Amino acid sequence: MKNTNDLSAMMQAWPFDPTSVTARLVETHDQNEEVQLRLDLGILQMKLDGRPDGGRPHDQDSAFDYYRRKMITDRRAGPSLDGDACAELQQECVQFYYRYLALMVLKDYDRVIRDTRHSLSIFQLVEKFAESDDLVWEFIQFKPYVHMMNARAKAEKLAAEGRIDEAVDQVERAMGLIREFLDEMDEDEFPGEDCMELGILLELIQDLRERTEENDTENPVLKLKHKLQYAIHMENFEEAARLRDKIHAMESPAEGSQVPCSAYHS
Repeated sequence: MKNTNDLSAMMQAWPFDPTSVTARLVETHDQNEEVQLRLDLGILQMKLDGRPDGGRPHDQDSAFDYYRRKMITDRRAGPSLDGDACAELQQECVQFYYRYLALMVLKDYDRVIRDTRHSLSIFQLVEKFAESDDLVWEFIQFKPYVHMMNARAKAEKLAAEGRIDEAVDQVERAMGLIREFLDEMDEDEFPGEDCMELGILLELIQDLRERTEENDTENPVLKLKHKLQYAIHMENFEEAARLRDKIHAMESPAEGSQVPCSAYHS
């Protein structure tokens, strides 16, 4: 008897797009919602809450919960996380990564914040208790990415509420954490100037400020100053010089000319 559990029709109806992350919510047979992520080799379906796979490792809510408690109870014996424990925690990180990647597309920012915090908590546990530096590195090399995703979710949530300045503060705080991490790393292993996550967050700050400027068309000088700051960060010095000259001209108008008062506020 032939197996009829072929997924080809489902995947053809939802083609994989290599240029973007594609996710959707689906209703299960028991009328609960789960999240699906389209991958190149198929479709990944995950629980919205708890472990993405719905599992309870060691009869706990997560592998992190189990090993965190184990490190506390085994303290007298000199607790440590061996290769098997770290492999289990790493697998959990991967599950949470796929889920917060899908939830980010669906703009479920609260759950993205929750899941990225979970991963960062695992990193912290491993840094403290892993039995070797090599095991630690398997986790912390992804710190900039997880900080970036956490900050994006926080910023987008705040921006949706109109709290742009707070959103920018969140992004800048994450950039500070990433820079601290890079300062501690070997330059040959993790060159800071090529950090993709810092570039993404910098572009997010620019985007957030542009959203503010769309609602503040009476302050052209402030708008140009934001663009100037971005150009300097991106080391586009030719554009920075052009913007600086334009700002100077607007802040120092020719004698006899008049400029709206709002142009002088920064």
